[in-house]
Amino acid sequence: MSEKISVEHLDRVRRNCRFIIETLGGGKPGENAVFICDSQCRENALALSDMALELGLHPIVIDIDSFGGERRYLKMPVMKPLREAILASDVSFMLCDQMLTDFGMFLGNSDECDFALLGHSRRFTLEARGLTEWELDPERILRDRERTLRLADLLNQGGLLRVTTARGTDFTCEMVRGTDAIYPVMAIIPFYVETAVIPAAGAFNGHLVVDGASQCAYAQRGFPIRPGIPGYMETCMEPLQIDIKDGRVCGFKGPKIQMERLEKWMYSSSPHADLADEIGLVTATSRENDRYGWLIDGTHQTHCVHVALGNNNRRGEVIHAPEHCDFDMHDPKITLDGRILYQDRQFNDELLFHGTGIRIPGN
Repeated sequence: MSEKISVEHLDRVRRNCRFIIETLGGGKPGENAVFICDSQCRENALALSDMALELGLHPIVIDIDSFGGERRYLKMPVMKPLREAILASDVSFMLCDQMLTDFGMFLGNSDECDFALLGHSRRFTLEARGLTEWELDPERILRDRERTLRLADLLNQGGLLRVTTARGTDFTCEMVRGTDAIYPVMAIIPFYVETAVIPAAGAFNGHLVVDGASQCAYAQRGFPIRPGIPGYMETCMEPLQIDIKDGRVCGFKGPKIQMERLEKWMYSSSPHADLADEIGLVTATSRENDRYGWLIDGTHQTHCVHVALGNNNRRGEVIHAPEHCDFDMHDPKITLDGRILYQDRQFNDELLFHGTGIRIPGN
């Protein structure tokens, strides 16, 4: 930061840190808080630690750059001191880039990644890039989070979920009877939320027209199948089209290089990563999510739905199998038994919040 920092700037940083720790993290005086960082986010970790101290928490910053920085995370050993600090803390925040590492890697158990993402353990993944510039809209963020819960509740009542796009995406999955789980993903903060649907084996059918980016393949964290990486963008190419019948990929077409990557990834994995493992209904509406949260691969954007391919054989237990790759589709229309849930970049909050008494401002 510059030596001459305005009072307004400092106030913004303090507000952002306080909202993260106190409102989203539920931090309380006397609790022990851990902030995990590397060289890319060290200053943010220190700012959060200062605020935690001011709020009466007992913070500690753990800098793992020597082991995990410069894209060495896949070779990073499970470090007992880091593991024990996370397990012993009341609340922990990972500031390192979420596409490079996660709590599962830190704790030596891949299931811990999902437990953290669902908010069960108060282990938060922080979209830390841009923390000092964010102009947070707390009301919007909290409304997005409540909407995520309401959408999960509605889907758990059953019905046929259908997702279409103007470019040709059209897929369906029966809720409850055709799902093994429906999860609100709440612990990637402050901006990101989604309702994750895990289709039962054989229950997903349809055609995907992937006009957005694909995630770094989950286990490898390698080069994406359809990259949206700053400096290497292939999302301007024709869409990658994928057909899925009874929950398994049965055909695909699109840019030759992307088809080659997809085929290699799916069929070199064991078991094959050709199953429809997840429907991700992104409920975040803050543009900062796109600008700061997922810059490394350009996925999980607002106004998108993603479908993950993978090899999940524990469908009622976890979201992320050993192989898991999300594919973004922009500007969907989402319906449940014909009732519109999302269309024209707007959620149908009158339906989602019906009977709650919650005020519904514009999306």
